[in-house]
Amino acid sequence: MEMFESAYASQVSIACFLALVLVAAATDVAMYRIPNIVVLMILVLYPIYVIAAPGEQPWLAAVGIFVFTIAVGIPLAHFRIFGAGDMKLLAAILLWAGPALAPLAVLFSALSGGLIAVLMLTKVRFVIAGAFTSMGKESLGKMFLAKNMPYGVGLAFGGVFVGWGLMVGL
Repeated sequence: MEMFESAYASQVSIACFLALVLVAAATDVAMYRIPNIVVLMILVLYPIYVIAAPGEQPWLAAVGIFVFTIAVGIPLAHFRIFGAGDMKLLAAILLWAGPALAPLAVLFSALSGGLIAVLMLTKVRFVIAGAFTSMGKESLGKMFLAKNMPYGVGLAFGGVFVGWGLMVGL
């Protein structure tokens, strides 16, 4: 694969991955939905990254993590314990994370999602909602006033960690 390696293509694919993770989070905030096309684009980009990335990539182990996440996530989504879109986004992020970054990606996602959930349970959410509304970000303000929480935001923190880790070579 050495003849296909390209630091530039690798970095561009990571930047596209990060942009798509942020799009998923933004659409989850705006519509409480993560579009399948966004997750599909994240998945399609992964082989490009594997081919372009310098050195050997543990792509087979990453696919195994992806399949495991889907297998565990399907029953969770079926019983409405976890959203189907959230499960698909998490699986796509963990595909990119591979075995080296997956545990920390899950941890970052869980901690950031947990922090958002705690904020949603306190009166601080009204202050945050007012601040976003006064800045002209009404959809973000409404998110903090809603009963449901778009967990795609928490997952995005894990995705950003993965992108950073890949860029710096963790």
